[in-house]
Amino acid sequence: MNSEQYSLLVSKAQTQVKISVKAFDAAHAQAQALDIARSLEADRFELGYGIAKQNKLSELFEKLAYNDFDHKQCYDWQGSLVNKVPAVYTLNKRFYVRPLILGYLDISKDAVVKNVCKNPLCVNPYHNQYLHEKNSKIGGGDLQMLLAFRSQGASVPQIAKALNVHRSTIYRILKDERFSSGT
Repeated sequence: MNSEQYSLLVSKAQTQVKISVKAFDAAHAQAQALDIARSLEADRFELGYGIAKQNKLSELFEKLAYNDFDHKQCYDWQGSLVNKVPAVYTLNKRFYVRPLILGYLDISKDAVVKNVCKNPLCVNPYHNQYLHEKNSKIGGGDLQMLLAFRSQGASVPQIAKALNVHRSTIYRILKDERFSSGT
């Protein structure tokens, strides 16, 4: 399938940046523009036909738009680092890449990103676990799985084995869920 080239002008306060966007069609480009603007916390954006200079940020957004990440392979960030953490400078601000990906994927900014592969340069979203709290053992998707397993009658040891955590973690989470749901 052919892709078209677009130029996205993103603005925040008095600063602007042009980002190259490749998309299947105009609707795909508009969806990407919204996601990019949200992740960069932009005030406004303009999408037009044309070519903008390709950079590390536009490459990252393109990979996210086309879901071009391998589940098994790390995607090492080739851009700038701050204290050995992948980062990018744009719109007169420093953005860490993993929270930038959170914004693009429309995952709550309150989520804590835990890199599962232990490679500090890897920004592959499949290698991240998105947690509600810093010391949480399981992420949001795993919590939904836990509750689904429990509603189907699975035992705590079975759930713990399936989620690769200790059974005390499951007991603690179930206790918290009961209190937070009011039962």
